[in-house]
Amino acid sequence: MGKPDEYFYNYLDDNVRFADQMNGALFRGRQVVKPEDLEPADAQAVYLGREAGGRENFKAIVDKARMWKGRLVHILLVENQTHVDYHMVIRNMLSESLSYHKQWKQMRLRHDREKDLKIGTDEFFSGMARDEKFVPVITLVVYCGTERRWDGAKCLYEVLDIDDEVKAYVTNYKLNLYDCHEHDTFDEYHTGLRQLFEAVRYGNDKEQLKRVMEENKETYNNIDRDTKELLEVVAKVRIPEEYKVIRNGEERFEVCKAFADYKLEGKLEEKQEHFIMLVCKKLQKNKPAEIIAEEVEEELSDVERIIAAQKQVGSYDVEEICKALEKR
Repeated sequence: MGKPDEYFYNYLDDNVRFADQMNGALFRGRQVVKPEDLEPADAQAVYLGREAGGRENFKAIVDKARMWKGRLVHILLVENQTHVDYHMVIRNMLSESLSYHKQWKQMRLRHDREKDLKIGTDEFFSGMARDEKFVPVITLVVYCGTERRWDGAKCLYEVLDIDDEVKAYVTNYKLNLYDCHEHDTFDEYHTGLRQLFEAVRYGNDKEQLKRVMEENKETYNNIDRDTKELLEVVAKVRIPEEYKVIRNGEERFEVCKAFADYKLEGKLEEKQEHFIMLVCKKLQKNKPAEIIAEEVEEELSDVERIIAAQKQVGSYDVEEICKALEKR
């Protein structure tokens, strides 16, 4: 499978999901952004400095962008981060500044073609009319790190070596960051994004994740393939193909059952490791297989299999004995 960012990027191609992401993260679930109001937008650019000869070097970045509500438009950018980027504040400032710069260049070119700004005026030198306005840019960073909360800066002040004497004269910049680890409920989402954030949020607390799945069993047992793949790649949730079902002619996956079987599988592995450890301890006391089987209350054939694997490995390393048993 590909990188988490690529899957998230493709997942948000759907305007319903894109709107759900914006409404859930920025508007606390209020349905402010409507899928039907979203239109395609140009990719943003990152400034990389100047090449030899003074040519400006820009590089396109693969953030999701949409135009919203025609001329009252906002450009909505979504950046999915599976790792903390400690210079994200700077990245976003630069991306938004370049977006405004691009809008200004388009204004100036239009005025140059139409020659509608009087030469020698402030408007002519500005490249834009006094009453012209820019389209606002909203940037949302969605953090899906599975190991820890976002511990990077959320505003410009946090990455500056700044004191109170000059702070009032330095313009701050705020990051719109959505970190699912800062939330305990995800009722504000109405697409597979809810299941994604729940799985990431509770990925290290299997009992809590089990509780969430049980409370939303109908939804978790009706996951579409796009969401299934997103859960596997981003949230590291195993959902084998064997849990695929066809409902109303559509492909769905039963995540609750997959999770329950995975938990059972883990318990069986844990039980096997405990069994091997007991056998090894008794072997070290030179007890024969028949006595060991009687004392641990297991089948003699199972004890003999472990003893054979232990001899093959040549040590009492439980993990190595497990691997040897798997190959038999």
